[in-house]
Amino acid sequence: MILVLLLNLLLFIFRLFYILYYPVDLSPEEAQYWDWSRHLDLSYYSKPPMVAYLNFLTTKLLGNTELAVRITPMILSFVLSILTYIFVRRIFGPRVALVCATLPQITVGYSINSLLMTTDAPFVFFWSLSVMAIHTAFEKNEKKLWILVGILSGLAFLSKYPAVFLLPITLLYMAFIRKDLLMSPSPYLSLIPAFILSLPVFIWNYQHGFVSFKHVSTLASKSDSLIELSGALEFLGGQALLLSILPFLVLLYAWLKSLKDRKLVFFTFYSLPVFLFFLILSFHKRVEANWAGFSYFSGFILVSYFLSRSFLLIPSYLLSFVLFIFLHFTPLFDIFKITPLLPPERDPTKFLVGWKDLGKRVSQLYTGSEMIFSPQYQVSAELAFYVKGNPRTYCVNLGRRMNQYDLWKEGMENYIGKSAIFVSVGPAEKRVLSAFGGIIKEEIYKVIWRGKEVRTFYIYKLKDYRGLEESLPMGY
Repeated sequence: MILVLLLNLLLFIFRLFYILYYPVDLSPEEAQYWDWSRHLDLSYYSKPPMVAYLNFLTTKLLGNTELAVRITPMILSFVLSILTYIFVRRIFGPRVALVCATLPQITVGYSINSLLMTTDAPFVFFWSLSVMAIHTAFEKNEKKLWILVGILSGLAFLSKYPAVFLLPITLLYMAFIRKDLLMSPSPYLSLIPAFILSLPVFIWNYQHGFVSFKHVSTLASKSDSLIELSGALEFLGGQALLLSILPFLVLLYAWLKSLKDRKLVFFTFYSLPVFLFFLILSFHKRVEANWAGFSYFSGFILVSYFLSRSFLLIPSYLLSFVLFIFLHFTPLFDIFKITPLLPPERDPTKFLVGWKDLGKRVSQLYTGSEMIFSPQYQVSAELAFYVKGNPRTYCVNLGRRMNQYDLWKEGMENYIGKSAIFVSVGPAEKRVLSAFGGIIKEEIYKVIWRGKEVRTFYIYKLKDYRGLEESLPMGY
């Protein structure tokens, strides 16, 4: 236990210094979720409200800083690792528990979720606690444990919608493994607190035309072709990278072997069906690598069980650590002359740079009275965070799908006759310029990362706002 605490404390300190001193800014999604925390609501367009609530708490304590936003995933990761050790040690012993509480922390997927404040950070935390509570509830079948399962499941749902997987997986496990509990009333008590906690999301969606469910259904159904093998291969490659390659290969073996072991099969039920669901979906549409990431809590328990007695244990730690270092410090690809493995234009870190400097440039034009707006919600969110004074920003629809800012249009009419600052990833459209009396100033800002231009912003200060005719959202 002391070793687990020490290793995770070292990781916590590393992440703290990384946030404070390494030159990366908030990602667009992080900035958006922070902006949500300034507009507290029962739910939001694309996600439930947990990420906004947590940001609200930390920014009230630490101010509108990058540390305030990112301290939550750091804390959740640390706490989850300790609870995982206690849970796994009770079932499989200290050796497996040690692997399970340390190896995932240096894999690519867990490293990202331990640093970036996206919806995945609280979701992975509450999903993992739910799985641990469900396992314990299956062992003891006590009403209080099933009520705890419902509370944790409800919190997981308030974090991200894929928490709904918990219900069919649990029923499936009962149908195949614990038939004795199908007729017991205790497991169904969990539905009560889960429903109560989820109710605000349904109320908000009822008030807003169920836009969240339309958005999720669009993501799950939108497809360019009937069958696309390249999408499935891309998904599998993404999963292998998230688990730092060797653990992923061990997981495939573990899923197969666990089917004959009653003690292990529980963790297969809470990981394999999710993986298969997204794998099948990837044959029809693009599936982001992180979508299945939450299921690997259970998967890593299986991996740790088999790795703890395998010659692949040390290589898994070594490879994971190497990927961990290169993930956090991608300029190392250039230093070691291996740039083709991850060129700057494909480096995911490019989405974390340039925003603070963009905010400084806009701040030089901003006197406090101008409307700040963009056609990209990512830009609007970043400007809200990085422009001096954290002003209210707007996102205008010039022909794209809906986002949260489409629900926040009130106030733009107050800027009629005033100046505005428009920022976009492309030159201003004619209809934007025609909505004003003229251009006061315009400039271009190029973001350079690892010696290459990775993004360009067009900045305009405009006078005499007359009102802008926007496009209807092109889908959800």
